[in-house]
Amino acid sequence: MRQNHPFFAGIMMMGIHRAVDAPVSYKMTFSYFSFTLRIILAVICMSVLIVLGFVLLVIPGIYLSIAYRFMVHLIIDKKMGVWDAMETSRKAVTQHWFKLFFTGVLIISIHVISAIPLGIGLIWTIPMHVAIQGILYRRIFGVESV
Repeated sequence: MRQNHPFFAGIMMMGIHRAVDAPVSYKMTFSYFSFTLRIILAVICMSVLIVLGFVLLVIPGIYLSIAYRFMVHLIIDKKMGVWDAMETSRKAVTQHWFKLFFTGVLIISIHVISAIPLGIGLIWTIPMHVAIQGILYRRIFGVESV
């Protein structure tokens, strides 16, 4: 699930709140629009670096696409700037890179399989993905603003 919009960032923050047993409301989906400019700037910077990584060699692009996985979460939860969030995400994810890579492969595989029967399975697998992202974020970074 791409996090290039405050709406999706709000959904991912719902997963973080769920991971720490904090109350979750549908209103959370719309409560992060104040971060729109920083999210857009972060996604542009991230995209440029990932494309450069794929152009130079494929492996740096794959590395960066996994390493920047929690960038938007850090911008919202820890109130970080764009570059600080990118670097914090990259440094923390590097320590767990292979676990996160294979978790991502597993989640994508589950999404593909659940989309086969007319996408009906996505009703269960997308919330599962959000919950897994929240748990991974909680375990790697901890949660401050719940």
